[in-house]
Amino acid sequence: MVTVASKAASEPACHRRTCFTAGESMSLDVFFRPRSIAVFGVSRNPDKPGRVLFDNLLKSGFKGPIYPVNPQATEGIDGHKIYSADKLPPVDLAIFAIPAPLIPEALSQVGGRIKGALIISGGFGEVGRKDLDEQVMALARQHKFRVWGPNCVGIMNPHHKLNAVFLPTERVDMPRAGGIGLLSQSGATICALIDWSNRMAIGFSKVASYGNQLDVSESEIIHYLSKDKDTKAIGFYLEGLKDGSEFLKATSSIHKPIIALKAGRTQKGISAAKSHTGALAGSYEVYQGVFRQKNIALAGDVENMLGALKLLDLHPHGPAGRRVAVVTCGGGFGVMASDALEDGGLEPAVLNSSTLKTLKNHYSEHVVVGNPLDLTGTATPDDFAFALKAVDRDPGVDAIIVVFLFQLPRLNDEIVNKLKGLVKKPLVVVSPPGKYADGVNAALIHDHPLTFTPEQASAILKAVISTR
Repeated sequence: MVTVASKAASEPACHRRTCFTAGESMSLDVFFRPRSIAVFGVSRNPDKPGRVLFDNLLKSGFKGPIYPVNPQATEGIDGHKIYSADKLPPVDLAIFAIPAPLIPEALSQVGGRIKGALIISGGFGEVGRKDLDEQVMALARQHKFRVWGPNCVGIMNPHHKLNAVFLPTERVDMPRAGGIGLLSQSGATICALIDWSNRMAIGFSKVASYGNQLDVSESEIIHYLSKDKDTKAIGFYLEGLKDGSEFLKATSSIHKPIIALKAGRTQKGISAAKSHTGALAGSYEVYQGVFRQKNIALAGDVENMLGALKLLDLHPHGPAGRRVAVVTCGGGFGVMASDALEDGGLEPAVLNSSTLKTLKNHYSEHVVVGNPLDLTGTATPDDFAFALKAVDRDPGVDAIIVVFLFQLPRLNDEIVNKLKGLVKKPLVVVSPPGKYADGVNAALIHDHPLTFTPEQASAILKAVISTR
């Protein structure tokens, strides 16, 4: 039995050590920028979560000391000394990947020598073990450390070379450093989002799987990201909010774009959310109204969310307005793009007389000069490059949708290099998949948001513009 101090009568009524409010200067640097780390549960078995965590920290190039902890190990692991809890030096962050019933005892042994506890393990309140929740939080109050989790995948900070997740790099690599902060209660979902994002070369500032929110909450993480210098925009997967009023306070003064993907829109989805994370999903219409007031964009699906985050990674402030130019080599796709812009509440840009004159003087009469600008099926990479540069210079254009149809014989992979650094304004590429197109698309998606349809491109721009 673990003996802990009783909760002081003056403390908040909530179960957390501190009830977060948006005005407090509460730093989560102990989790995102630790100077030293201990990993509980490091095993000789390379597939065990504790060992995977330890290996990931080493592979990521974390600069501080890393202490593997396993009281049953008598020898080092791969040349690293193994520690017991009672011999562990003081550390900023202790990561726990051991069975849930053992964690209170481990915390009681090291509580005075840690500043934060990242608990990966499941088996707490989500399976009815509220007693373990209470023991952990009593120890946190007694020893004044913060608790992240439990029941989560972990944390990444590419800027700090921190890969503290229990997924092997053979399955999910740590993303490149960039400006997107991403958080999710669902661990499996955030793993898929990161792996998908890596194919799109989205750069991340922080990645946060926060689990049961025993102490650190989604609202506190968002507030932290809003103040974080490396984070330019925020992506957020949610099924429901643990504390709606706390969320409203946390987002009351945020001036960074937030793209949210809200699952649980239907009655069946709400029921599924409750069985998945215990989230009270609530009315989707209520979320729509509240998020609209906060300028939080609701993405329609995962692809829409990731496309918007890709655009914000490249252009943190997004388009200056709603005026969009379309450049295409297929008239039909130009028509579809025009419909999609109007359906999404965006405006087809009106090209000025100077731009129109430049385009008419350059192209033959078969090119349809206007918006959409249809270069027709004979368009080459050079034709696209000239058009995009001219449209990009037009002061009446805020963003561009460009349609590449690689099924047409004169358009080839030279366009990848032609596009590099060509335009300054936000640009979304539409390129349907195909036998030749797939290879070119795999290269284009590293430098630009890329979708298969004009409707998806319009939805990306709409989501980003909605955050203004």
